[in-house]
Amino acid sequence: MLARPRVLVVEDDDVIREIYTMKFELEGFPVESAANGQIALNVVEEFDPEIILLDMMMPVMNGLDFMRGLQIVRPDKQPAVVVFSNISAPQQVASVMKLGAKAHWTKSDYTPDRAIDELMAIWEEQSKGESSAS
Repeated sequence: MLARPRVLVVEDDDVIREIYTMKFELEGFPVESAANGQIALNVVEEFDPEIILLDMMMPVMNGLDFMRGLQIVRPDKQPAVVVFSNISAPQQVASVMKLGAKAHWTKSDYTPDRAIDELMAIWEEQSKGESSAS
């Protein structure tokens, strides 16, 4: 079985952030959370997440600005970013995919269980790519 990746949940809604953080913890994931992109950039430095579940609409620093900042603080080691948003406008999806997101999920389509299953599939795919590159 593949080891559980370190997950960072970036979400300004306290309830959603706590539900997902607790679910990841219960499933054995090392997990941290942040209420906005600025806090998340600081957490990235310390926690070194392998997967980031990222909301787009947040105070202080939104998801798009976080993704741009992530490219600056981690140019050589990009975690898998999965955008988790209620906004699914084509231009937002295109923007985040261009910045390197692995997926764009609409929150209302997901439960914590489904998110874990799909994050593990993304992680397994990314791990295969890294092992074949080395």
